Amino acid sequence: MSERMDTLQQYVSDMLALERHIFEAVKRQTDDDHTKYLPEATRLIGKIEGMLGGHISETEQHLSSLGGDSGSPVKDAVAAVTGIAAGLIDKVRSNTVSKMLRDDYAALSLDAMGYTMLHTTGLALQHSPTADLALRHLYDLTPLIVEISEVIPLVVAKELLDDGETVDASVGPEAVRNTQKTWKNEVVR
Repeated sequence: MSERMDTLQQYVSDMLALERHIFEAVKRQTDDDHTKYLPEATRLIGKIEGMLGGHISETEQHLSSLGGDSGSPVKDAVAAVTGIAAGLIDKVRSNTVSKMLRDDYAALSLDAMGYTMLHTTGLALQHSPTADLALRHLYDLTPLIVEISEVIPLVVAKELLDDGETVDASVGPEAVRNTQKTWKNEVVR
């Protein structure tokens, strides 16, 4: 096998392991009772789970077309240990929905950067199927990352209210407007 194909298999396999790990964490969130009281969060977590499931299936097929094996024993062992650790952390800390969404934001941002790197690798190695897959998946991720950033302020305000804090319940939409302004092109360039 060529070094080029070896590199592609490794990078695609890494993305598959990452998305499987994120998928398992998100799947635990869908079963969490806290999410059931926040319909906008429930809907968003469901969208994330569906997208990741599709990505995993498509990435498995792509890895197979490269001659790779989606069940690498080393990667499976690392993912299992990481999954166990994540499960233990979930049991120790109190899972507010806002923290779940914050973790999703961080995980999907890591996922997006991974796909940026995979897209670049596909282009650099002149393997358009890999570059195209990575770009498609990146296009799926970016709107959800933005949507998480729009939902979190609403969830934080609701959680504070539910915790008995004296809060202005109308600040959620204001916080969304304020924080979204920081991402405008004229600010980030």
